[in-house]
Amino acid sequence: MDEIRSISDQAGFEIHRTDHMMSRKLEAGVKAEGIDEITLTHGWIIRFLYENQERDIYQKDIEKYFLVGRSTVTNIIQLMEKKGLIRREFVEYDARLKKVLLTEKGIQAHETIKALIREMNTGLLDGIEEEDVQVFLKVIRRIRENIEKR
Repeated sequence: MDEIRSISDQAGFEIHRTDHMMSRKLEAGVKAEGIDEITLTHGWIIRFLYENQERDIYQKDIEKYFLVGRSTVTNIIQLMEKKGLIRREFVEYDARLKKVLLTEKGIQAHETIKALIREMNTGLLDGIEEEDVQVFLKVIRRIRENIEKR
């Protein structure tokens, strides 16, 4: 019983520690590629916009998807626009609405970050059997479900 308790006490810490290590590795890779003006939050928004290019995305969609307040998203969007990663366009049928679109620079940043993530993910699984990866995925999904329930 003590060993089980010891493992459960360590689980959250190990998840946090691993997430922190992955974030630092990704940030270092982004910096090495010369696109270090992009924060992790910018990267997530760029990915969201990239994956939803076929539909109109507005600020309220970003707020809802990322569960972030209006003023926070406004500041992020203004900064991303200033850095040339996105642009906003008025909608013909409602002058109050502006679509949020990736610029060519934003698309290139996404492709660079995607390649870095793919490389990192490949390295994460080095030397780990397929069966163990499947068990890990099952467990981590269950942990996420448990968090969502509480």
